[in-house]
Amino acid sequence: MKMKKVIIALSVGLLVGSSSMAVAATSQKVQATLANFKIMVNGQSKSVASNQLLYKGNTYVQLREAAKILGYEVNYRSATRSIEFSAKSQSQAEWITLIDLSAAYGYKVELKGDSADVYNVSKNLNTLLTVNANGLKEAEEKVVADPSGNTIRYKKLQGSLVLHREDLKKSGLIR
Repeated sequence: MKMKKVIIALSVGLLVGSSSMAVAATSQKVQATLANFKIMVNGQSKSVASNQLLYKGNTYVQLREAAKILGYEVNYRSATRSIEFSAKSQSQAEWITLIDLSAAYGYKVELKGDSADVYNVSKNLNTLLTVNANGLKEAEEKVVADPSGNTIRYKKLQGSLVLHREDLKKSGLIR
């Protein structure tokens, strides 16, 4: 009788142990490295609270951290398993970064010569705007003219150089 209890206990123990090993065998493990890089946005250094993750030659930044330094809020919708990005404020939605302008509308944005704060915005080898952010302070607003003479306001918003969307629409540069 005692031997029967020992065999049953041992069998149960082996069964539990083997099932947890099966789960561990199907779990995927990755080997990565934690790093702390200087994060730059439009030439401005941004501080982040978390380290970055290096894995297979790629650097990963937490979504909330990335969104914060780019001026967005992040919300997770569990019902749809979706991650939503939105501008932090209505006034910020009125502005578009040079990076977003390039990505959304196909403009080429590059530094003019060896200057750190003067950007050429071009398309099909035609320069449409030259934006001089040299010495521009946070929230300070300036104006640049497109080739037709339309003025486009720009400023530094949360360390990023941004252009006024409505001005870009009026000049025909965006829809």
